Amino acid sequence: MVSPLVSVFDLVVVLFAFVTLVGDAWFVLVGLSLLYWIGPRYIEAARPIAVVCVSFAVIGLAIVLTIKTATSLPRPAAMPLDPAGLPAVVGSFVASEADASGFAFPSGHTVAATVVYGGLAVLLSVGRRRVRYLAASGVIGLVGLSRLVLEVHYPRDVAAGLFIGGMILMVGLTVGRDGERLRPDRLFGLAAVIAVVGLAVAAEAGHARELTQAAIAIGTAVAGAGIWYRWSQRLTAAPPVSLPVAVVGLMVAGGLWMMAYAGVVSTVGAAFASGLAVSCILLLPLLGT
Repeated sequence: MVSPLVSVFDLVVVLFAFVTLVGDAWFVLVGLSLLYWIGPRYIEAARPIAVVCVSFAVIGLAIVLTIKTATSLPRPAAMPLDPAGLPAVVGSFVASEADASGFAFPSGHTVAATVVYGGLAVLLSVGRRRVRYLAASGVIGLVGLSRLVLEVHYPRDVAAGLFIGGMILMVGLTVGRDGERLRPDRLFGLAAVIAVVGLAVAAEAGHARELTQAAIAIGTAVAGAGIWYRWSQRLTAAPPVSLPVAVVGLMVAGGLWMMAYAGVVSTVGAAFASGLAVSCILLLPLLGT
């Protein structure tokens, strides 16, 4: 018989597996895509704000993969529980969120949560500023804590993720502004430069996973910079995207990114697929004009 204490502990781990989901790359991209497509119906400047936060996330990806490759520090060896003891669907989900493959330092989930939710708190004008900051701080803190509860990171990894994410916000909010105008094209350009460095480091070390991630960052950054620089005014003024069109856009862009991450294409192919994915996201509002 399973003891009540173990059952409670298992429940806590499952709960934090759902919390860590908020820092997953796909969750962040889906949320920002919906804000970009549908947000202008409710929030002024939702579109450039969403693109700035995407560029923050790409900068974070480029920095994290570069540092992880350079340090190559291992993750904790143990899992907090055996997913086989959970119902099949739940166990599979927990196992995916507690995946300990790859390197540990710094925590990419913590960086992503810091730059995206912190960026939204700073840039959005919805509600009171204090409430936005408190909500963002709570989400960031819970995502960082979830990485420790799932035992996929050490405290140093989460602390480094918070620091790196905070630095990206500080630098990004300066570089990404031209007076009152937001300039995500500049931030995408910065991300591309950092990702090229990460690509060189990963190639030298022979780390295939980080090499693919660098290619994805480069493709996303280059396409994002070019599209926003060329069509930012038209994209900002374009009408909101309908929900059915948004669903199709998510399917197409998601499929391209999944193909890139799955390693079924070459490094150049991963860069090309990710560039097409972000192009689909950014250009979709023009279908209604």
